Amino acid sequence: MCPGIVTSVRQLSRCPLAFLLFTVWMSSGCQFFGQRSSLPTHYNLPLSVQLRMDHSIAAASLDYRDACGQALTLPIRDGLETQLKKRMGQVFERVHLEPGPSTGAVDGVVDTALGFRQADLFIPRKANKSYPATVTLGMEFTYTDDHGAVLVSKKLQSAATGEVEARAETCAISGLDTVAEEAAAKLVEGMAQQLGTAIKIREQAQFRKSGDRGTMQAAPVPPATPAAAPLAATPVGPVAPVPPAVGSVPQAAAPASAIPSGATQLSFRTIIRDDNQNHVLEQRESFSVEFEVKNEGAVVAEGVEVELSGHAAIVGGLKSPVSLGTLQPGEVRRVAVDGKVGAVADIEQAELICALRASSNVLLPSAKKFFVAIRPDAGAAVEVLSVDVDQLPSRNGKSAQPNSVGIAIGVGAFRDPAVPAVKFAAHDADVMGGYFKTVLGVPPQKVKVLSDAKALKDDLIEVFEQWLPKQGSPQVTAYIYVSGRAMVDQETGIVSLLPYDGTRAGASRTFSLARLQRALTKASVKQAVLMLDLSLEPLSGSGPGQVVSPRWVQQDSIGEPDRLMLMIGNSGLQEAQAYQPGQHGLFTYFLLKGLRGAADLDKSGTVFSGELCEYVHAQVDAVTRGATGGGQPTLCLPMGGRQPVLTGIPLSKIR
Repeated sequence: MCPGIVTSVRQLSRCPLAFLLFTVWMSSGCQFFGQRSSLPTHYNLPLSVQLRMDHSIAAASLDYRDACGQALTLPIRDGLETQLKKRMGQVFERVHLEPGPSTGAVDGVVDTALGFRQADLFIPRKANKSYPATVTLGMEFTYTDDHGAVLVSKKLQSAATGEVEARAETCAISGLDTVAEEAAAKLVEGMAQQLGTAIKIREQAQFRKSGDRGTMQAAPVPPATPAAAPLAATPVGPVAPVPPAVGSVPQAAAPASAIPSGATQLSFRTIIRDDNQNHVLEQRESFSVEFEVKNEGAVVAEGVEVELSGHAAIVGGLKSPVSLGTLQPGEVRRVAVDGKVGAVADIEQAELICALRASSNVLLPSAKKFFVAIRPDAGAAVEVLSVDVDQLPSRNGKSAQPNSVGIAIGVGAFRDPAVPAVKFAAHDADVMGGYFKTVLGVPPQKVKVLSDAKALKDDLIEVFEQWLPKQGSPQVTAYIYVSGRAMVDQETGIVSLLPYDGTRAGASRTFSLARLQRALTKASVKQAVLMLDLSLEPLSGSGPGQVVSPRWVQQDSIGEPDRLMLMIGNSGLQEAQAYQPGQHGLFTYFLLKGLRGAADLDKSGTVFSGELCEYVHAQVDAVTRGATGGGQPTLCLPMGGRQPVLTGIPLSKIR
């Protein structure tokens, strides 16, 4: 299934941001339809087909949050079904629906299923204001002829962007249904183009027209009616700004054997550079969009051009399309387009879509979508959300921190159904484990990742008390990350992690931070950085009137002030917030983004431990300030930079 693009913009932040550099490589994959022809082509193929819609279409809906943060669902079934019935009736001569009365003999069956669906919008507050919204939909479909042969099997993805309206006096928003209808229309239009122009289906139609229902042999194929060239896309994760040294690595192009005879394939990457290098586009600021396009195949690619679309303030001053002409096999062509940001009324999210077009024998990579922050002037800093934190940079072979070890634990599901789940916890640990290897440069064999059912209490004991001592030495720095749920003893303040098999009834099935820190001491590590994204609640049996602050450091362990640094994402007895736009825990999302370079506050090219903690504290505070239910208090220990050895640990290099 094609993954979706999940990106948003965060409002105000108090920290400076890193240099703007958005990079992504493309390769062929599922196709992405971004632009619709104003006059859809009526193919009218002389075929009778049966249209079968999967239950995913019958139950099609979008999840989103209103201006008060309440989770809501928008049904999209009716619009999608209507589009499918109408458009298939313009592709084929007769369309029969299933379920329905017996249709008799048909020439083929079209099976459809809805895949990825995402409504991306962020409403920071109730106000009489419009906000950008993007709906992304994915579809799988096949065409099977009456002999059981699959003539076409495709995956498509579409996205539509519009505006929704919020009102100060209500939580409701309006206009999302219109954006969803546009996305559905684009998706079905792409499906129609694929079916209406498919060579094998047109061959079948030619034989049906001549009355031959036998096995098809080679025969002249009538030319397809010209249609708008689709924007193709690859199944890559959503991306956004990343620091230069840790940009996305090129994705491998499809092997030559996968490219049809007589065809070729293009790949490309795009970089956006702003004039003042502050990571935000401002009104009247100059910027450039740079492209590098490569012909990956063995056939000439003709008519290659780059088309730019998106927010008027960005694309209004850009030349589009940008012609690259003919690319010979293996040739790389580079081109840059200069622009100036147009009128901007308020801080908002802006979209830029870059897509390749070429002659019909070219397999196209995806249309790439960037979400950036734009604002009227260089005022307060703006935090731009980049869900590309899930995309791991490449490793350069040699480990940057050979004397280091990493442990990432994420428990979001529990054996006991009475224990509330922790959203994104397992995913957080998986990604952080990858960061230990690629961004921090910990040797892969010295990284352990435990999540959900593989994070039993016995697993924690094994990794901390058996595996870790074998890795430890006076030169080793240990990086430990934990996401999940923890209990706080209201008599002692001891914080205990809840493993997959843990219960809230008592401490017997928990693993305390004190025990973890004692394990670090026994492992004889030089120093440790402990990152905790935990939902905290009182241990069962605590008196209702007792309120004891969590005790984070055990003094008889490596908790000695010069050996342990803690980055605590939630220091209060409350749920740690999930950050839906970033698809991670709130604290974890900014940890990851900070490690990629956003936390390089002194612009030295290296992210230090103290910088990371300061950056994450500011970002979490900015996101949660004024939110319903209060903020999320973070904590850095030692505080105030009192231990420069610990706050000066180099975590990642960004150049």
